Amino acid sequence: MTEKDSQKELEALKVELESIKRLNKELLNLQEEQDSLDFAWSGNLGHWFWDFEINRVTFNPMKAIALGYSKEELPEYVDFQFFTDRLHPDDYDRVMDAMRDHLSNKSPVWEVRYRIKTKTGSYRTYYDRGKVTKRTEQGAPLFLSGIVFDVTDYEDERRRLLEENKEWAIQSKKDSLTGLYNRANILFELGKLVNDSQMGAKQTVSIGLLDIDNLNHQNSLFGPLFGDEVIKKAAQIIEDNLRAGDTAGNFEGGKFMIVLPDTSKADAHALSEDIRNQLSLADFSEPAEVTSSIGVAQYEPKETVSQLFNRADRMLFKVKSSGKNQVQS
Repeated sequence: MTEKDSQKELEALKVELESIKRLNKELLNLQEEQDSLDFAWSGNLGHWFWDFEINRVTFNPMKAIALGYSKEELPEYVDFQFFTDRLHPDDYDRVMDAMRDHLSNKSPVWEVRYRIKTKTGSYRTYYDRGKVTKRTEQGAPLFLSGIVFDVTDYEDERRRLLEENKEWAIQSKKDSLTGLYNRANILFELGKLVNDSQMGAKQTVSIGLLDIDNLNHQNSLFGPLFGDEVIKKAAQIIEDNLRAGDTAGNFEGGKFMIVLPDTSKADAHALSEDIRNQLSLADFSEPAEVTSSIGVAQYEPKETVSQLFNRADRMLFKVKSSGKNQVQS
């Protein structure tokens, strides 16, 4: 081939290359328009294409605009790292593992949700789905295509609902008057600890049953609202004395259960004595003398919840029968 022929062929290739560039630009513009028409309502940010061999990503500019970048701020050629470098640190390894699994043909598609940093430093949440569309005869990836959605608003709403549900779940376990566990759930908490002990957990459990002395008499003298005041004050004193891991519940009118994991009977007795003493010194809106009686018991091997409760209740009965305002264990 002569030099003149080579020059002609080179010029023809340049013309063909320019034609392909124009066609690609038109196809991309068409794809962008189609994306905005079809999917704007669902947070769609358009399609993307990744030429794996030259590490060049072609994508709908909406993907970058949503991060705060204008078209003019984007490099002429964008590589895969333009986006992966902006991944949230807590998401990076998970996202890269998912991509590696798909590139190596371990998973049929690339599908992942991740947080990505905006130009201002905040994060948005993207849902990305794609697939290798062309591989070499040996199975190495050549080209990938996919679509990405901005699901930030959805994720924010989901987190808000989860927090509300968590708060609702907590409140549903609480007694409305005292803020302590209700009867069913304090028994459930005790049941879990007893079950752990029965299954071989090396821990002890003690409980205290506190009953406000003469509550019905207080109600008759000062009215039921004063009785509620006394119950709430007792609950507050109990809560103030609980340690990490301890729980307490309003068992029934004026009667409380205190559950103390990893606590011996002697330590439970001492804690109950503190509670009893503080309640007897508390101030109220009426000139009433408020005292309490407490029965304490420590879990014994192979014992059921009912057996443990009944032993504490017998201790409480002894106090009630011998003058009240004491702790018995």
